[in-house]
Amino acid sequence: MPNKAVFVLLDGLQSIYAKEHLGYLEHLSQTNRAAKYEVLGNLPSSSRPMYETIFTGVEAYEHGITNNGICRLSNQKHLFELLKQAHKKSLACAYYWISELYLSAPFDKERDIWHQDSNSMINRGFFYYEDCFPDSHLYSLTSCLMGKEDYDFVFIHPMSIDDAGHRFGAGSKEYSRAIMQNDYQLSTYIPQWIQQGYSVVVGADHGMSANGYHGGNSEEQRKTALYIIDENVQKGVQIQELTTLDIAPLLCHLLKLHPTKKMKNLEVKFDD
Repeated sequence: MPNKAVFVLLDGLQSIYAKEHLGYLEHLSQTNRAAKYEVLGNLPSSSRPMYETIFTGVEAYEHGITNNGICRLSNQKHLFELLKQAHKKSLACAYYWISELYLSAPFDKERDIWHQDSNSMINRGFFYYEDCFPDSHLYSLTSCLMGKEDYDFVFIHPMSIDDAGHRFGAGSKEYSRAIMQNDYQLSTYIPQWIQQGYSVVVGADHGMSANGYHGGNSEEQRKTALYIIDENVQKGVQIQELTTLDIAPLLCHLLKLHPTKKMKNLEVKFDD
């Protein structure tokens, strides 16, 4: 295993539209070059609580980030802390709420948009603060930074799917177009990341309703998809359903990090 990984979080991606519009990732899973799992997201199906759950493996009732209005640093042991302790180098190109959880809160758009500090939880970071920031720019910026330095963990967090969902609803042509545009970007960059020796994980924090909302308990708001490209993963479309709590131990496994005591046992199937 390469022990380094790229994690792409497609914010607001509903499972049914992943299958319909992520043609490249579906191709990889159907040809046994990737694993695909359905994911029932934890509650509440809101962004900031799920970011914290994804990176800590802890439920919202315990980590305390219970809604999008809570602006503070994480009080849990999280993936970026584990990376720092293991002297592994991280890069995040993400929405500014990630900065508020793992670097500093509240976010200062003039100070915090670019972060560079090898002694902090995230070594390098670009944090955008408008939901309409172009995904294409985010992918190309990340690729540029990856070409300048080598990283153990790269986190990419595009927002256009979620933004289109809120504006026009899941199932709209705008929502579908945003997913297809991400598939185009992923089909361009994933082969490069594999060539650079990275395992690749593509997932989501929550789904989206036809009315343009999420946060609640319906399947359309909670169901997402997870794709894993790693030489040792059991490939193909998997029957087992995962939850958001499975992402942290998965990333720990790929990065050869010891999971925290609060993280659940690894449910994704590997050959090793």
